[in-house]
Amino acid sequence: MVHIMQVERFYEQDHYTPSEDGFKVFDTPFGKVGIVICFDRHLPESIRTCTLKGAQLIIIPTANTLAEPLEMFKWELRVQAFQNNVFVAMCNRVGREDKMYFCGQSLIVSPDGDILFKANSSEQLITAELDLLLAAISRCKRPYITTRRNDGYYRK
Repeated sequence: MVHIMQVERFYEQDHYTPSEDGFKVFDTPFGKVGIVICFDRHLPESIRTCTLKGAQLIIIPTANTLAEPLEMFKWELRVQAFQNNVFVAMCNRVGREDKMYFCGQSLIVSPDGDILFKANSSEQLITAELDLLLAAISRCKRPYITTRRNDGYYRK
């Protein structure tokens, strides 16, 4: 994790320290895969950074509860997949831990922002065949990444 959450029931700063070397993208036999962990997905720089490092797929392990705005999270991932021309696969836990109920509803989103699969709230294994070259095709159709103007963005 790069950004560490600290709110009621999620006292992550008590257990974790931020990554010192940022977001990672790995070369795999399937393509380039980035990892964005849980809370990091709420900051657009997380998925954008993985995309700029060449990710075609970003995997997000997370722990969303029933008390959170699940519809908003779904849109958040759809918009980021669309804006970054990248596949996003979010896997969420299910069940109960103390007073927290985890909602499941893992999902896979295409580079066009379409939900390709959405799980229900039960424990299940999702498998999907993704053509990661579609991320490159999407980037050609909507070249958001290559038309960025870094000189116009905020800098300290």
